[in-house]
Amino acid sequence: MNAGVDFAAGGIVLSEEKILLVKNKKGDSSKDSEPWWGYPKGHLEEGEKPSEAAVREVFEETGFEVKVVNTKPIAESRYEVERNGETVQKTVWFYEMEVIEAFKNEPDDEIEEIALENFENALIKARQFDDRPDFNKKLPGIPCLLYTSPSPRDRQKS
Repeated sequence: MNAGVDFAAGGIVLSEEKILLVKNKKGDSSKDSEPWWGYPKGHLEEGEKPSEAAVREVFEETGFEVKVVNTKPIAESRYEVERNGETVQKTVWFYEMEVIEAFKNEPDDEIEEIALENFENALIKARQFDDRPDFNKKLPGIPCLLYTSPSPRDRQKS
């Protein structure tokens, strides 16, 4: 199998001591059919800067109008997914964001649910669906909800 690559960007959106989460209807892998909680994120469009993609994806997935706090990503996640029998190496850059206007638009149909949670509840939600590594050493005070593979679901299916 040939390995492909995929680049994405997303937002770690903080609002009044809470963090914005999305419950995706399905994961990145074609094998992954269970919903999971995480940060809003998505693919870069041609010619788009990662920070621009992150703002666009947060708006599309949540309806929240946001702005990037710093143009340098605060976290990076690398993992493998399987799509149509091909292994894809995925890299996602996450940017710290703040809310300009909440609920400006309806969330898109890829998202089952959105939530503004305090950090403790955000970690609990994420751990219900995946065992994410502890990036809290790298991001003090921000819960680690970055998607990594293989997830428990992937391990059970192999």
